[in-house]
Amino acid sequence: MKKLYLKNINQAIKTAQNNTYFDRLAKIYDTIPRGRCLGCTKCCMESVHTHFIEFLNIFYYLRENRKLYEKLFPQIIRYYFLEMVEKEHCPFLDEEGMCAIYEVRPLVCRMFGHLTQDEYEESYKNVLHQNNEIMKAFKNQYKIMLPENVVNYKIDYCKSFEVDRRMTKEHRRELIDHIFSMESAFFMRGLITEDFLDTGLVSWFVYTAFDIEEAGTLRIKIMKEYLEKGYSESLEESMKKIKAII
Repeated sequence: MKKLYLKNINQAIKTAQNNTYFDRLAKIYDTIPRGRCLGCTKCCMESVHTHFIEFLNIFYYLRENRKLYEKLFPQIIRYYFLEMVEKEHCPFLDEEGMCAIYEVRPLVCRMFGHLTQDEYEESYKNVLHQNNEIMKAFKNQYKIMLPENVVNYKIDYCKSFEVDRRMTKEHRRELIDHIFSMESAFFMRGLITEDFLDTGLVSWFVYTAFDIEEAGTLRIKIMKEYLEKGYSESLEESMKKIKAII
């Protein structure tokens, strides 16, 4: 299975509700020490890794807020196809720069600011290495030169974030393990497959509209058009056809 069909999503949501996974997820989030953020949104510049149970939680939240979902969905799709050629803020931000899904934002967003500066810099090195490998792959396989400002983009370590008690590395690892332990129920029922491992939040929503391979092929086409012309006819045509699956 390489696409997220509505019937599977609905079944997965039912599984989560029957097993109180959403409640367990909320309790996991509640163990994260509260912080004081200035709301500058400088950290909201990428599609963060999101577990399937977190995606379901967000999907369910947006389904209950249909107008918001229909408003965000085109932004999410556009962000996915242009993510590697144009640096933009997270598509889940509203016009005022506020997180539209703040109540159900994923773990990675909640833990931002809890890393030490040394941990953060080491993490950036790993991300930069991955980006450079991706840049080489796109150049060799598709003759696409990714913009250096996108490949090398760095979210600065936030020194203004205040927290009374910073999370330890062990605590962070423990929360990830607790969330991942819930994923097995969905794999066992065939509601998701290994194709969806290490999926970003934006990609989860894209895969409700496109098959993984279809999305990847179209993404290459759109990126080429955008880099050559500054816009993409294929993207605009796709935007007219897609509909938010709720």
